[in-house]
Amino acid sequence: MAADSGELALHLERLLDAPRPFVFRMYSEPEFLGRWWGPKGFSAPTVELDLRVGGSYRIEMQPPDGDAFFLSGEFREVDPATRLVYTFRWEDPDPDDRE
Repeated sequence: MAADSGELALHLERLLDAPRPFVFRMYSEPEFLGRWWGPKGFSAPTVELDLRVGGSYRIEMQPPDGDAFFLSGEFREVDPATRLVYTFRWEDPDPDDRE
């Protein structure tokens, strides 16, 4: 999906049976985000977040077999319990990857 600015964008929307402040905490606090991030069987041993507009994040992902890898990005919008907009990029990206 293309954003209004012409940038590549992915919009995810889910209906969760939980209060908005609780769900926001699961996305915005490293100790919680690391518990569920990634595909089944993966872990997130390190999660660093600077949760503010212009702040960054970095997540280490560890597959069940193989070397850890990292993804990172920048927060574009932070509206607690309502909206969280951020970029996403793989570290050491493939030349065809886009942020």
